[in-house]
Amino acid sequence: MPDLANRDPEFLKSSLTSWFVKELGGDANPEVLEVHAPGSNGFSNETILATVAWDEDGVRLEHKKVFRVHPTSHTLFLEANFATQYQAMAAVRDSGASVPVPVLGPFETDPQYLGVPFFTMDHVDGLVPADNLPYTLDPEGWVLKGTDEDRARLWWSGLETLATIASIDHTALDLAFLDRPAYGAAGLEQHLNYYRAYLDATSEKGRVDAAETIWEWLVANRPASTSDLVLSWGDARIGNIIWQDFRPAAVLDWEMASLAPAELDLGWWLYFNRQFTEGLGLPLLGGFGSREETIERYETLLGKTMRDVAYYEVFAGFRFAVIMARLSDLLVDSGVLPADSDMRTNNIATQFTLSLIG
Repeated sequence: MPDLANRDPEFLKSSLTSWFVKELGGDANPEVLEVHAPGSNGFSNETILATVAWDEDGVRLEHKKVFRVHPTSHTLFLEANFATQYQAMAAVRDSGASVPVPVLGPFETDPQYLGVPFFTMDHVDGLVPADNLPYTLDPEGWVLKGTDEDRARLWWSGLETLATIASIDHTALDLAFLDRPAYGAAGLEQHLNYYRAYLDATSEKGRVDAAETIWEWLVANRPASTSDLVLSWGDARIGNIIWQDFRPAAVLDWEMASLAPAELDLGWWLYFNRQFTEGLGLPLLGGFGSREETIERYETLLGKTMRDVAYYEVFAGFRFAVIMARLSDLLVDSGVLPADSDMRTNNIATQFTLSLIG
């Protein structure tokens, strides 16, 4: 499970206070007053929320900070390229694009504080759609409680943010850290090879038949050509955005950032909403754009035709099925799931994605 549960809070406050002293200087008299983990703390990395006080011009002020910490007892992805998310957010910030990313603090590699690398961000107030219960099912959730007009603002402003990311001139940025040449040429080839290797590694604990079936479809139906590469957020879904008044206030979770065809993020965006509607036997939420409307709007925003979108939706489902297999192994190893759980092979990702190719 996330490592904060295994840390002594008092020791953690002391260690982080020492780090702030280094960063701000002793005259600021910094002190970490409180630390806790968010309710959504996941397996890709550890997240710590901290309240910190220091002196500024003779005034004692409190600040909310977020620490992202390199995982120490688990690794969700095939490779723990922890720095990628920080570098991707910094690149988006430096591009000058109107993409809301949290204000970044330093990236710390000195192990004396937490034993592993970490970085800080300013805390951003707002709301995040739930995954469990999904925002399409939770009658007490803020998404369902909103009006159709609210949800339309959420859907289309989120898609505009997605398009803004894809419109960044990535050639003007130093994004070499996103390339994984060991898996082939940047783009779809690299993504396919990476997730094939990811599935192979996960299958060491047992074959995932559904994922293998989906893989065979992806190979048989691979597009003959692909679009030009863009900066891909990677985990492009509304649950990875902090929202204020149903508009994006912060785009989070850049662990899966890459260079890819623009269809990759669009497919992920569409897939996850379809999974939480069609996949659960639910209608499209009022105010949300249909699949066709969303594709058309995205094409208009980018000024280019989106090709093979259905393929990239299936690929999104395949990638999520592989991630779910790995996640279920972590949950079993952590005692959260029983050893005989079939979640790794039978879950919403495998079920819905098989229906897409059926």
